[in-house]
Formats: sequence, C-alpha cells, structure tokens
Amino acid sequence: MERGIYFDGWYRDEHCYHPSLPMRRTQMVEDLVDYEATLLVWSALGGGVVSLPYLEEEAYGDVSPRLRMYGYMNDKEFIRECGKHGIKVFGVVFEVQGWSFPAEISEDETELLSLNIMRGEGKKVTYGLREFSQDKYPKLFKKSFRDYFPEGLVNSDGEQVTDIWEDCAARKLDGTAVHAQWVEIVGHEQQCYQMCRNNQVWRAYLKKIIEIQIDAGVHGVHLDECELPITAIGYGGCFCKDCMKQFNVYLIDRQVKGDLPSELQQMNLSAFHYGNYLNSLNAPFPGKKSETPFFTEYFQFQMKIMTGYFKELTDHIREYGRSQGREVLVSGNFFHVMHQYMPLQAEVDIIATEMRNTLYRQAYWYRYANGFANGKPMTVVENPYGGIVPELLENLRAGRMAEQFQLMLLEATTFGCNLSVPYGGWMGNTIRDAFYAPKEPTQAVQQFLKKQDHLLSDRSGAEIVVNYSYPSYYSRENDAVEHDPNQATMLSSTINKDVVMPFWDIIKEMSKQHVPFDVIISDDGDLFQDEFTLSSLQKYKCLVLPDNNKMTVKQLGTILEYLNKGGRVVVYGRLADEMGDPELAAQIIAHPGTAQCNLEEKLFGFVSSIRNVLPDAKYQIEIDGRPDIGINPHRLLNGGNTVHLVNYQFDREQDRVIPLDNVTFRFRTEVTVIGVKLHTITDEKLEPLWSYSDGYLTVTIESMPLYVLVECITGNTAGKETDSEEAGA
Repeated sequence: MERGIYFDGWYRDEHCYHPSLPMRRTQMVEDLVDYEATLLVWSALGGGVVSLPYLEEEAYGDVSPRLRMYGYMNDKEFIRECGKHGIKVFGVVFEVQGWSFPAEISEDETELLSLNIMRGEGKKVTYGLREFSQDKYPKLFKKSFRDYFPEGLVNSDGEQVTDIWEDCAARKLDGTAVHAQWVEIVGHEQQCYQMCRNNQVWRAYLKKIIEIQIDAGVHGVHLDECELPITAIGYGGCFCKDCMKQFNVYLIDRQVKGDLPSELQQMNLSAFHYGNYLNSLNAPFPGKKSETPFFTEYFQFQMKIMTGYFKELTDHIREYGRSQGREVLVSGNFFHVMHQYMPLQAEVDIIATEMRNTLYRQAYWYRYANGFANGKPMTVVENPYGGIVPELLENLRAGRMAEQFQLMLLEATTFGCNLSVPYGGWMGNTIRDAFYAPKEPTQAVQQFLKKQDHLLSDRSGAEIVVNYSYPSYYSRENDAVEHDPNQATMLSSTINKDVVMPFWDIIKEMSKQHVPFDVIISDDGDLFQDEFTLSSLQKYKCLVLPDNNKMTVKQLGTILEYLNKGGRVVVYGRLADEMGDPELAAQIIAHPGTAQCNLEEKLFGFVSSIRNVLPDAKYQIEIDGRPDIGINPHRLLNGGNTVHLVNYQFDREQDRVIPLDNVTFRFRTEVTVIGVKLHTITDEKLEPLWSYSDGYLTVTIESMPLYVLVECITGNTAGKETDSEEAGA
C-alpha cells in the first residue's frame, strides 16, 4: 500500500493560508524519510490561482543565503530532494479557487512589500488573478500575462478576456460571484471566488498551471476540487454564462431525442435561460431540490459535462508529461468518494480523499472507500470540519491520545485503506493552527507498515459483496444533505428518518458484527461504466442488493447469470421497480438462490440472515462474544491470507488502549495453514493458541494490544517473504 502524507506543511499557531504553501526545508525531507513516505498530496506549487508568475516564484524563486542557512529550498529543489528518496510529490491545482489578496507595494511598483498579511508599508493595493490578467503591475515579477498567453485568452463570446477573476467566476442567480468560503480566512481581507471549469478560459489557464508544475519536476498532478462547478450548487450557483449556454445545448439535444419531462419537451428552448426562468418564478436556489423546477436535469447536465472537462485536464497532464519525456501521474481530491466522483474514478492513477467527516471509528466507510478505489492506490486525508480533528489536535498537542491516533492509522490499514499522516494539515478557515502528527508514535506505525508491506493488501478475499447502486442512491444522498445539512452521507439513515439509505445501514451493521465484506459500485448505464460483471461477482459467495430500486437491464442479467452459476443473492427491500426490467427482477427474486427481506425487518436480523445463504450457515470470520474490535482479512496475490485486528478500547483517563483478554476468532480459508505468526507495532512477542481443521483456522490472542497482524503461514509462504509488489501492496 502507499504510505501517504497530507503535506500542506502549514505553520503551527498560524492560519492555514490558501493557496500558497510555506517554503520547504531539508528538515521536512528528513521527517518524510522517517515516516517512510511514498507519496505527498496537497504538497507543492499551489499558487497558480494567485497568478502564474507567483507560481513560478514558488517553483524557481531565489532563496536568500539567510534562508539557506536553515535548509530552505524552492519547490523544484524540494521535489528533487524527495525524488532521491523515492517519494512522489504531487503538485496541487486548486481548480475551484480564484484569489485576490491585499498587498503592499513600493511607490515605483517594482517591489512587493507585503501580501495577505499587511505591515503598513508602501502603497496598499490588491493582487491576484485580476491584476495579473490586466498586467497591472508588470514590474513586480519577471513575467507578464502576455509572456504566458501571447495571443491573449478568448471567452465563449469571442471576446478577449481582460479580467480572468471576474470572467471565470461561478455565478449566483443574481449574477454575483460565488465565494469559496471554506478557504477564506474569517476576518481577513482576502477574497476567493469559486471558478467555473465549464469556462474555456479557465480550462486554458489551468492547463498552463499544469505545464509549469510538470516543468518543475512534479511526479504527479493533484486536481483539487475536481467536481467543479458542482461545488457551486450548494452555494447558489452556477449560473455563469457558460453553464447557461451549455445547459441550453444539452436540453435541446435531449429534446430532439424526446428525452425530457413533458413541460420541457414542449417548451421552445431556442432562447431558454435556466437562471432567468427560475428568477421569473421567484424560485429559490438551491432550495429544496424536489421543489426546484428541472433541478434533476440541471444536475445531470453538470455531472455529464464535469466528467468530460475533468478528462480534458487529465489527458493534458499525461500528454504534456510525455512531451517532456516523462510519465506524470494523475490524482484528484475525491472528497467523500460519493456519487459526484464516480464518473471521474477511471481518469486518475491515485485517489486522494478528504472524507466528509473524520471519526475515531469508521471501518464501514473504509470498506466503502476501498470498493470505490477498486484496486487503485488511495490515500485518505483528515478533514477538520464536522469531525474529531480539532479535538484530536488539541489533545495531541497536550501530549495525549497518541495511541488513539495510532489506532486511527491502523484501522484504515486493517480495512484496506491508507490514512495519510498529517504534516501541517489544513485546519479550516477559523482555527489558527495546523495538524501535525506526534513524531515517535507515528513513526512507529509507519515503519511497521513498511516492514510488513508484503503482508498488507487492498484486497480482502471477502465472501460477501454489497452493491452500491449509483442510480438508486445519488438522489437520496442529495436529499440527505437537503434535509439535514450537517449530516454526513457516510452515516446511516437511522440518523435521518426522512431519507432511507439501507446501503449505509447494512454495511455499518455488518462492520459491528465483524462480517467481512467488499463493496461494488454499479452505474446508471449512461454517465460512466462500472465493473459490475459476472467475473467480478463470481469471486463472492453472496451478493447483497440493498433497496436497489433502479438497476439497468444489463446489471439484472448479470445478477441472474451469477445466480445460475451457483451464487447467492440477498435482496433487501425493492429491486428495480423504478428502473430496469420487471421480468428479470421477478426472476431474480423467485430464484432459489435468492433470499428477500423487507425494509421493515430489523437490521440486525437481516444481517444475521445472510448467514443462511453461506456455506454451513457461517460467516467467513466468526468471533467468540462481542469484543470491541475491528477485524478484516487481507488476501495476498500469492494466495496467502493475513487477518488484521484493531482494539478499540482506548481509555481516555489512562490515555492508552486497554488490552483485551482471550480474543478468539475462526477464519474460513481453503488454503491449509501450517503456522501462525503475530505481528505488532511494538514487536511484542505474542504466542497465539491456534489450530486448523476442516477449512477453519482458529486463533486465540490471550492479551490483545492496540493492533495485531495475524500471518497465516501455508506451504506456499512458509520461510519466505512475498515481494511487496506481488502482494498487491
């Protein structure tokens, strides 16, 4: 697995000022080596959304002798130093951000005296995208706008753009710019507009940022806020000229195909403007999605066009990299890895996700994220909003909860993901601090993960797979936020009774009951292509369909074929009653290999009923009693298995994880086990009680510490370490 670092490197006891990151030092590289880092995200060259010459200053700027004394470097030098240690550095493109900062310059306008933080020196002005695109202060930097764009930039109206900041901004119904409020430091003069990638000028500008980053040597490009302008919808946008033009073209195309709701189908769309239409009705936006005219069509349009423009940028990254003789990796911020990001997954090499909420325990979400990644490397970063990070930071700074933090890192590993180590991680726009991990406890985990890399895998070998149906759930996820803006969609519908989302209820309950499972995503047959195929399903003994009211004919046919080849299916609630073939759905429900449960059944009873369709009516892993642990198998490519356990018994008063006595589990495995070895992050010698009989490995850990990796030694693996690359690490 990758060992990612959330490498903003912002200062302790200072605000996290987007978009430019602090200068890098050799001490940072030494820390990264100690952390056994393999990749850095949000890590370099973010200032292009201030201006391109500012970005080049980050990349190539002169470093004074005074700073050299303490090992400071420009970003190109930092990238090169990391490369010497095999650490991949990703340049970050803050796609949605367009900035204007207060600044102070000399009277002759040749020297930048202050930027963002004022000192009361010189002449006070503003500096950002507007001033750059107008060449307002050509002597402040070495290059001007025309050095980058000799022919200028032309918008969709055929006009030369003289103010990128205003021309490319996302717009509300009243025409005002949408602000990226989450990055504007509260109480400061800085302003950040949300920019719209549907604008051809902004895409041209982003491509130039990408080229500068690649020229500076980045190993990969990280496209932050990769779902724009969908972000703007929650803030009352996007009704910019380009969105309205392109939405109109989209509607006319669907009207020709006879594929619109009756009111739109009969409307003269030649001069239709969605924003003006909503204004004429005094309709609030976003308001209640179900009450906003044609919101479904608008959202579908944005999803489709977002996907195409994201691919335009990822293609440019790869093509420009190859033109420079290099293969450049592509990553994106997939935030909570929900429906907005599903069409984008195929276009990236590495997935980075912030989560919506960071919690102390979220095994089920890691299993979902693992299914979303579907074999691609992933690193998960901590989000300061709506979770435990502010409290955790306060405790870590006070010397407390180090083992709780270790537990968080190892829970992610246990359930098939990598939780990044925060190194000056973002703390939002109000907290004046940055998130740093405690060095020694974190280093212990990271060194363990490197040492045991050959025993880690993002494949579980689980016997059960739960289907997340995109068409069945994307509108519910939107509705969940609409009914309760503070609800994280990764939480179950038991929190919000107005929205029924059994998928989340089921996987949360399965995690509580220690039932191993995978997640497989299915598409709507239009927006993106899934891997919901017979070959993907045949790895599993049981497929769970949680209230999938919408499925394609192809998917239903695949399920029926899976059943006919001996698979078992559990249908919870509806099946394809709103989209799909009723006859095929009826055949699936009537099939002898299918068990059906109603939504009214208690969830615990439903999850237990899955047992009835499994061999010997037993789960793949069963545990004596109900110890407060997390457990998950890993399947190695050589056919071997490991089982990972985390102990959730962190006691705040004692500030440590309390060992658990006599933790016993049985693990069904067709591979004969001839030995068992236990690994811990402290190299504590644990002697397990174990036996293997009739396809079951039974292991008892007499005193279980914070985390245990159980290595199952077989005839194929005894006496040798599997190469980490072969192990799917």
